[in-house]
Amino acid sequence: MDFAGAFGSFARDAERLLARFGVTLSKHDGILVAYSGGADSTFLLHLLLTLKKKYGFPLAALHVEHGIRGEESRSDAAFCRRTADALGVPIKVVSVDVPATCQATGESVETAARRLRYEALRRGLFDLPGFRYIATAHNRDDAAETLLFRLLRGCGTDGAGSIPVVRGDLIRPILDQPSRRIRETLSSLGIAFVSDSTNADPFCARNYLRREILPRLSHLTPDPGRMLYECSLRFREDEAYLSSVADAVPAVDRTNRAALAALPDPILKRVLVSEFARVSSVMPESVHIDAAVAQIRKERDGEIAFPDGVTFFARGGEAVFKKGKTAAKTDPIVLTEGETPIPFSGDAAVCAVFSDRLETTSSLNVYKLSKKVILSSATIEGNLTVRPPASGDKIVYGGATHEVRTVLSSHRVPREIRPFYPLFCDEAGILWIPGLAVRDGCDGRETTGGITMLAVFGGLTDRVAEYTGRNNDGTVKERTDAK
Repeated sequence: MDFAGAFGSFARDAERLLARFGVTLSKHDGILVAYSGGADSTFLLHLLLTLKKKYGFPLAALHVEHGIRGEESRSDAAFCRRTADALGVPIKVVSVDVPATCQATGESVETAARRLRYEALRRGLFDLPGFRYIATAHNRDDAAETLLFRLLRGCGTDGAGSIPVVRGDLIRPILDQPSRRIRETLSSLGIAFVSDSTNADPFCARNYLRREILPRLSHLTPDPGRMLYECSLRFREDEAYLSSVADAVPAVDRTNRAALAALPDPILKRVLVSEFARVSSVMPESVHIDAAVAQIRKERDGEIAFPDGVTFFARGGEAVFKKGKTAAKTDPIVLTEGETPIPFSGDAAVCAVFSDRLETTSSLNVYKLSKKVILSSATIEGNLTVRPPASGDKIVYGGATHEVRTVLSSHRVPREIRPFYPLFCDEAGILWIPGLAVRDGCDGRETTGGITMLAVFGGLTDRVAEYTGRNNDGTVKERTDAK
């Protein structure tokens, strides 16, 4: 069935959106669709078929089977083949093994899946003569969720710009369309699509935002998704201007301490991010950039440890990034009842301490991503503190003494994260390594006396269960993605 007429208004919306960001469709510029078989990518495929009739550009689809959801995943791939064949769209199905990749690299499932997916798409684009763009099916709700997600992690204007309509060879023609309208259109036309069961997982932060938070915001404004999307566009405009000013800083001034100190903070921070990118492909946390800014403006010399083995040196008149230096020392942070920031462990890292209040802690909701431990209060000696790892650190658990560096390494915590991973201590030593180990004799789940619960969330620890395959208490997670 030809749905070109039904998608005509959406096609015009897409033309205007792409033109606003500098993309003019042409018969000479083929488009490769990232096709998952879900509602959004199915809608996008039909929309681009409509535009193909007008412009005559080559159109193809590529589906990536991630090897995560077993038979469901393989069924989705078969659906995509049938649908593309029925529509006369050439399609290629690429299979990757995300679980095996995570084990080999220490990446989270989400990070590895995204990287492998885009690598497959770029290879697919390269293999297709006359193709210029990769089209992904992000919609307005995705942009709103991304903005909220990043704001909760303390992002700046770059992160608040959310998902760009155009970035290099990536285009997102339906980014201004709400998810509800997409699904209503497919339903009214009887167009089939598949559903990813992981999108219903309530323990996923994005699903929590999508299902719980955004609908409740409609009590404050009729269309929160649209308002957040438009807000992200304004942030992106501001970021483009600020970045252009930072890019214009002369090369000779970019490592000159006095010249850098004279820059306004918004420009200085962007220059530092750009200079860091010269020595590392890892994105620094804003806590590291803020520390570098402060060090530049201090009278005395100093150094700041960054991820990926990079150190920032502010010495004499020079301010430079170099690899090969270990993390700088950080004094222990004393913990008290309630919430305490953990700045050395990344943006939005917070520890919450509750004593003798299980009824409070059981309802604590930090997007279901917190790492929690219940300790016997009687076993805690002196003050509770949190600090990064130090040389020679050891913890006693499982009836043996283990070096902390070995614990982090054996659980595949990425090397660049290890110097900033939080260790919770009392005056007798290390009590808890979040998500990995609890000191012997301190587990308070079966105690009849007082208890103290610690919960840490945000920053680096949000990723621990993903890359270690461990529960919050350090036990092995049961695999649910059997191939």
